[in-house]
Amino acid sequence: MESVWRNKKTIMLFVMPALLLYGVIIFVPVLLVFYYSLFSWDILNPPRFIGLRNYIRMFSFDYVFPIGLRNTVSIWLICLVIQQSLGLLLSVILTSKIRARNFFKNVFFMPSVISSVAIGLMWSFVYHPTIGIVNTVLRLLGLEHLTRAWLLDSKTALWAIALTICWQYTGSTMVLFIASIQNIPRSIFEAARIDGASFFPLLWHITLPLLKPILKVNTILISVGSLKLFDLVHVMTGGGPAHSTQVLASYTYARSFQQFEYGYGASLSVILLVLCLLVTLVIQKIFPKEDIEY
Repeated sequence: MESVWRNKKTIMLFVMPALLLYGVIIFVPVLLVFYYSLFSWDILNPPRFIGLRNYIRMFSFDYVFPIGLRNTVSIWLICLVIQQSLGLLLSVILTSKIRARNFFKNVFFMPSVISSVAIGLMWSFVYHPTIGIVNTVLRLLGLEHLTRAWLLDSKTALWAIALTICWQYTGSTMVLFIASIQNIPRSIFEAARIDGASFFPLLWHITLPLLKPILKVNTILISVGSLKLFDLVHVMTGGGPAHSTQVLASYTYARSFQQFEYGYGASLSVILLVLCLLVTLVIQKIFPKEDIEY
């Protein structure tokens, strides 16, 4: 068996189908997006080569692009902070000796396996100005002056969507943290308790340092998922009001499939791809690879 794995031709034979499939599904479309971003194309007429004009127009004349970029980065930062914090907090609580912890694990994880379209429709009713739960609770508490049309107010719409994302995906972040915590040998905690360590020193000096690898994984997953967000924005606000919730993915859709500017939409996709790559590279630098030994 070892001689087989030393044979590079055999290795390539096994790897080649996966590489071909990856190239056809991922690599080729990415190259085509770069290619069509250099053209003006409305799909009804032949593509017309215009070079870098789409990018010049984007950065110089398109007032919606900076709004979409700012909203994309804002949602990314909000989700990164809330999902990591809540996911870690829930994982620490649910790996302790509390009753019905398996039930609560399922409850918190359940939203992450529900369709985002269904989540978006449900939370649209939650935020509804007249029949929504949020405003109803505020009225019952005597805080009617705080009620508003959450998704129709440019000051609150983006936050409403970001909190919906966090509600949906905090459970998946929690599950990864739980798996990593359960992988830490119990003997380490027992030895620390014998030496007199309480809950918070255990968390700060043992649990968190040993969670660095999964913290990096969660950061990348949350970042990429937030940056390419489309479905919840499309369902809940469609990018409105007045582009206040427009993100790069939804703006790309609007330009490509509503205004039929496929070349310009491709250039927006390129910027989104570059943004995801840059964020991933920064995360790789912040979390250097290190071997965890128990």
